[in-house]
Amino acid sequence: MIRLLVKFKDRTIKEFALDRIDRLSIGRNPTHHLVIDNYAVSGNHAAILKQGNRYVLKDTNSKNGTFLNGLTVQQATLKNGDIITIGKHTLVFLDRGRPRPRLEQGGLKTSALPGDPGPDHTMFMDTEIYRRMLAESGDIPELPKARSYVAFLAGGNGRFDLVKSLVTIGRTHRCDIVIGGLFSFLAGDPAAAISKTPQHHYISGVSGWIKPKVNGQTVRGPVRLKDMDVIKIGAVVLQYASEGQASP
Repeated sequence: MIRLLVKFKDRTIKEFALDRIDRLSIGRNPTHHLVIDNYAVSGNHAAILKQGNRYVLKDTNSKNGTFLNGLTVQQATLKNGDIITIGKHTLVFLDRGRPRPRLEQGGLKTSALPGDPGPDHTMFMDTEIYRRMLAESGDIPELPKARSYVAFLAGGNGRFDLVKSLVTIGRTHRCDIVIGGLFSFLAGDPAAAISKTPQHHYISGVSGWIKPKVNGQTVRGPVRLKDMDVIKIGAVVLQYASEGQASP
């Protein structure tokens, strides 16, 4: 079995059987196979593609880069024991039929297999550049608590403050906002998600037959929410409110 272990602070939190997946997408958006909820991770960050009998790691124009064995890559064929770093998470590629790679050392360089400028062509950048960039930029500040929220117009009472970086809406109590009603079983788990950036909130459809609507328009997402937008998902109707939000 070809596996991908997802680790955070030396603890394995998830595992994927890659031989059953042709394409594993990675990013902050809730529609990906592997969702990493961290501001250092782009909405669409990277993907692992099955190409014949090999697996290729591809950066999908991420802002902060995708690291393979400590070096940034645009595209690279994975080998047994390869370590991928995305944000604060570590992904370990395991395939006992492939040799463990030698680590490259520093510097800005380009390398490719002899006579092959195609799929194995990889751009490497010294990780010190990335460390310095993070040190200078610092953490992206959180939005002030309770400045943005959704108020129930139907299907619930009161309001839900959008202080989390990701708020899920779905049919089970594993979600932050639960969809009730006769046809709630058609909703996904989650059916939709509201994600937070430093300036705005976005809603995306995730799974299930019931799709979210914003002001009567079906959303697959991500769609930026504006003050007083009305969100409908099954029996739940919410109104988004953001104090001091600038006009679009």
